[in-house]
Amino acid sequence: MSQGPSFPRVAAEAMARRGLGLRELARRAGVDPSLLSKILAGKRPPPAGEETLARLADALDVERVALIVSAGRIPSTWSALWRDPALVRAVDRLAGGGVAAPDVAPSPAAPRARAPRPARAPSPPVSTSRGLAEELL
Repeated sequence: MSQGPSFPRVAAEAMARRGLGLRELARRAGVDPSLLSKILAGKRPPPAGEETLARLADALDVERVALIVSAGRIPSTWSALWRDPALVRAVDRLAGGGVAAPDVAPSPAAPRARAPRPARAPSPPVSTSRGLAEELL
């Protein structure tokens, strides 16, 4: 599975679309231009704080969720994921390219389906006329 675009890439593309320079973006988002420069160069990780990421997203005119996820964070607005197992399964299936799971959790009594074991390849015959060292050579 491939990852989405990185934070520096998302930010740089949005800066180019909006015609924003580094200092102007830093001013609008309330972040240090030197730190932002290092983040965009990949020398420092993206900001950890969701508030800072939200300010950057607003200044870049990109979706907050997209920027937060590109920074490797899970948005706090997705907190329902931790409380709803059916939603977790649905997101997992969608993220994996499948079809969304139904909103109904499976019955606790339902047995889990297991994938069949792959068949083993037959072992090559071992000659007893020679020693093991000769057999391996």
